[in-house]
Amino acid sequence: AGAAAAEALTRFSPSARITLLESKRVLGGRAGSYIDPDSEGEVDYCQHAAMGCCTNLLDLLNQCGLEKSFRRYQKLTFLHPDHPPSQFVPSRILPPPLHLLGPINSQRYLSRRQKRDIKSGLWKLMRTPPSEMGNARAAQWLTDVGQDPETIKNFWDIILVSALGEQTDRVSMTAARKVLIDGFAIARGASDVLVPQLPLAEIFGRMLAEHLQSRGVEVQTGTPVRQITADGGVATKNGHFEADAIISAVPWHQLSKLCDQWPVARRRQIATFDAIAKIPASPITCLHLWFDSPITDLDHAVMVGTVSQWLFREPFGSRKLDRVENLHREHYFQVVISASADVTAVSKQDLVDQVLSELRTAFPAARAAKLLRYRVVTDPNSVFSIRPEVELLRPPT
Repeated sequence: AGAAAAEALTRFSPSARITLLESKRVLGGRAGSYIDPDSEGEVDYCQHAAMGCCTNLLDLLNQCGLEKSFRRYQKLTFLHPDHPPSQFVPSRILPPPLHLLGPINSQRYLSRRQKRDIKSGLWKLMRTPPSEMGNARAAQWLTDVGQDPETIKNFWDIILVSALGEQTDRVSMTAARKVLIDGFAIARGASDVLVPQLPLAEIFGRMLAEHLQSRGVEVQTGTPVRQITADGGVATKNGHFEADAIISAVPWHQLSKLCDQWPVARRRQIATFDAIAKIPASPITCLHLWFDSPITDLDHAVMVGTVSQWLFREPFGSRKLDRVENLHREHYFQVVISASADVTAVSKQDLVDQVLSELRTAFPAARAAKLLRYRVVTDPNSVFSIRPEVELLRPPT
């Protein structure tokens, strides 16, 4: 967010002197990577993917010459343990939203009635403006328009939990509508998935930083901000300086800490600071898995009816790790579980065992593959829980 703001300013306020302060050693925030000690290659903290509807991100990539760092996929593979694989391929000929009829009909794990109910639900959703949804939560609204629990679990949850990072019985239906309409129904190509082909630290940490610097932005990494003073000063680990304007691009739970020394009268003008800091978070869990042989040749897959939600095969692993002697004996895959509060209650070993069982059901090659090592990473503050009451707290830009 901070880098995107700096990039936009270089175009719309070209005379402005811009300083970008980054607390970490590279830009990118959570869209970053770490050095795997065993392979010495860069591994993303968690797999990030964009969609065709992410127009602001795509514009940023295009403006900075980074669009080739992502590969666009028009087809998704959905895997259910009790049904053959299903392909989700929106029509490139039919106009929206008719371009989704074929993909919905092709989902083999859905019954005829469920497919009919889904189409009816999407139609009602398109005809219901956000202003009429009030404080409804997604699961309740979907139930009210005729979606049964199994249909919600096997279709609506697949989209919404991944996109919003929270369970549908908690999220705002207004936010859910934004995902479903803008992300799938409104335009051809909106539901395409874009997967990075380089480590995130390379794309956002180095290539984006170099582009910003070429436009005159002063990038200071390893410079966490300690305080934003009420008179426009910025106190960092490395010193203090004044600014004419400040854009804060920190996580919601950090904002109040930056302004906790403001005078009482000044803080009252932004009384929502403390309330924003108390917004509940939702975790995302990633399982980094290294096998002795490939378990599938799919670049990614959507897992339905399982604890696992997405499987990704590292697209740049063989190129980044060719220095390592044991490269050809390791094949890296990552499983992503959004809204993972429930799975964090079990041990890491139990979670890995459960995921391995699901992968062996989905991919016959996984039954013969040996898991060489793994790493389970959960970020408890991955996203804020976008509930109806949270929507009311979100301040304008």
